[in-house]
Amino acid sequence: LATEEAPPPPYFHYKEAKSLHSFTPSTPMIHDWREGRASQTSPAPRVSGEMSREAAVLADLYAGLDENDRGVQDMILGTSGRSASTGSGGVAYPSPDHRGSRRRGSSVDPTDIFVPLMSVRKAICVRILNSFLDSRNRTAFTIWCLDVESGMEWYAPARYYDDFKELRSSLSRIDKSIHDIPFPSTGGWGFSLSSETRESAKAKEARRSQLEFFLRRAFASYYRGHLHPHIAETAVHLQTFVGCDTALDGGESRISLSRQVAVTESSYGKRVSSAKSEPDDTARINLKRSVQRYVYRLFLLPAVEALVSTFVKTAIERAMSEGAVPPSPSKSHQVKIDRSLAEAEVEKIRDFIDQVQELVLQGCRDDLISISQRRDFAALVDDDEHSIRDGLFRDAVREQTEIEIYVPLRSAISKYLVYAHFNEDVEIKFKMQALADKPQSYFRIPKEHRSRSDWQSVSNILREGVGRSTLPCVKLRAVVDAAKEISSLDSEERTAFPESTFFDGAPVPAERRALGADDFLPIFIYCFVRAGIERPSALCALLGTMCDPAKMSGETGYYLASFNSAYMYVHELDLTQADNDLSVIFDA
Repeated sequence: LATEEAPPPPYFHYKEAKSLHSFTPSTPMIHDWREGRASQTSPAPRVSGEMSREAAVLADLYAGLDENDRGVQDMILGTSGRSASTGSGGVAYPSPDHRGSRRRGSSVDPTDIFVPLMSVRKAICVRILNSFLDSRNRTAFTIWCLDVESGMEWYAPARYYDDFKELRSSLSRIDKSIHDIPFPSTGGWGFSLSSETRESAKAKEARRSQLEFFLRRAFASYYRGHLHPHIAETAVHLQTFVGCDTALDGGESRISLSRQVAVTESSYGKRVSSAKSEPDDTARINLKRSVQRYVYRLFLLPAVEALVSTFVKTAIERAMSEGAVPPSPSKSHQVKIDRSLAEAEVEKIRDFIDQVQELVLQGCRDDLISISQRRDFAALVDDDEHSIRDGLFRDAVREQTEIEIYVPLRSAISKYLVYAHFNEDVEIKFKMQALADKPQSYFRIPKEHRSRSDWQSVSNILREGVGRSTLPCVKLRAVVDAAKEISSLDSEERTAFPESTFFDGAPVPAERRALGADDFLPIFIYCFVRAGIERPSALCALLGTMCDPAKMSGETGYYLASFNSAYMYVHELDLTQADNDLSVIFDA
């Protein structure tokens, strides 16, 4: 959960830090069918006049191409004789002036346009979450970013209006269509230091919204606008503006951040796949991200974009009118919000997310199934009812839907819940600080299940995955990962030390016993306390409200209940009666 009290991201001067790396196509899974035919001497034909630029972009969206897709593959891989392994990926399509003039089956037309896609990230989601005054009383903007290809989220360097203005000027010289995107002018407000400090909340919100619209449209220009030979240069400008690049690392494409700290589900302690399960795990990850890129493009459709933007704008206006935004961060404790009203407003947002999610899952099911049938996902291990595949569909659609709807409303949702649960969070913060240094025995963890590592990997998953990630669905997956890590770590340590366990720093003999449900909860409470998650009361309310209804009755719902139980045990604890251990709550 975030409020305006959080420190802003570090300033990063992008104009002086364009350290360009060796670029590579951002979808290395596309295989050149020509590589398997070394005996073929004649060059592959370029794309026909009937192939549209939309087909090229759509082909680039899907990971992997069959041999029947040679024409589209030639578009992506570039000129004849080049392959993805040379790092020269791109899109070739006929010049608008010559489209249809070439005879079917003819050779390369010199008027064809080659569009390099090297360095272009296919789907970077950006949102300007808020604005703040820096030490010089200048208005800076906090930009949140998520790269769908890698699943990495980060905060861009703090940007000012002049930075956006210069970005627009630079991009307009490359692509004239960028100049047509609406952009806020300085005429209405002026940008002297004194005027920025006197701006009303409504004026600041209007400017933030306009700059966000420009930035999102610029990132979506790969799909919404006309392809042109300098699209990669446009991408480098935009990606550098938000502090990232696409770099070549060991022959593979990866995202490279400039001084930014990123959060991904692989960065907070998830276990590495075994050699046996690695192909299946890789297929799952790639299918989910491929579906998510598809949904990313769905939200660019004018009808869907208008629907979402109208709802988001209305929700923000309602939050501001109902006093969910304090007059200043220093007076946030003075904001009083009725809890039932706050939860009702968050439930409205949850209901809209649920409706959009089901609309995409049902209306686009045939497309999603078609994507899953690509050969790149052949290693996916599924059952006869395709429950794994359908689960990945739901996860991908839910995540992208939350990106498009929850993220722009994150500040309003957080403030609804933070202010409604303010007193509870102050109280539990004090209790968690008092319990932070207590040993495992204090939490009544059986001696045969006490960890030599103090369950650090579990606490780290809760701290990073639940505490630092943005999306509710990602936080919920981290809760499940943390719970599973308890069983995995316990089994690993018991296998390594079968004859003894760890009794608060000293090994003692112990019988080997499987971890049971009664053993699990004390361990989870211990890890919950050690994680030091901020505002846990508001967080529990957020996760309970925003959880996908279809997951509440399954594994996610079960471990979410355990997370809530850990919170309740600590919240209801009377420290004056728990000097030696937590028997006061476990024996009650």
